[in-house]
Amino acid sequence: MKTKLLILPFLLAAVAPAADIISGPPVGATTMSIPVSDVTGPYKGQLICYVCDYDKAPDVLAFFRDTSDDTAKEIIQLNDLYLKNKSRKFKAVAMIIAGESSKQWLQDLSRSAHLEIPLTYFRKGPKDAAVRVYNLNPAVANTFLVSVDRSVVANISDIRPDQFNRVAGATSEMLASVR
Repeated sequence: MKTKLLILPFLLAAVAPAADIISGPPVGATTMSIPVSDVTGPYKGQLICYVCDYDKAPDVLAFFRDTSDDTAKEIIQLNDLYLKNKSRKFKAVAMIIAGESSKQWLQDLSRSAHLEIPLTYFRKGPKDAAVRVYNLNPAVANTFLVSVDRSVVANISDIRPDQFNRVAGATSEMLASVR
């Protein structure tokens, strides 16, 4: 009987649901200024804060841990979302946390997929202050912040490309409330 009692906690831990992964600021938080290196946008080759540039505009700030096939698919989906809504003054930016090593990949992706959204990277990679300022969890592949007037209205993290409809839905809801 004693052996069963010792094993039971381990069995319960194995079947207990994992806690929700948190990455990025919560809904209601203010989007803080963060400088990124612009690879393909209007400030190509410069250090720019798109949060500041977009200011009060409705937007999606997308953070990606690294360059992967899933990241490419989600960036393309984000660009499509932007194209669908840009007449409503909607903005979007993709930011790669991995750093300067992602520059060529971003250039190639932009060219091959004919992207219009700015593709950027964190200058200091995962050690960039923006990782701490935005509380980006290094265990998640991505964090999408849907915001307007520099306030987070939705935070969607660690999704696969087939779940991008969550970002699109939150963006549609946000845009419906903005006139």
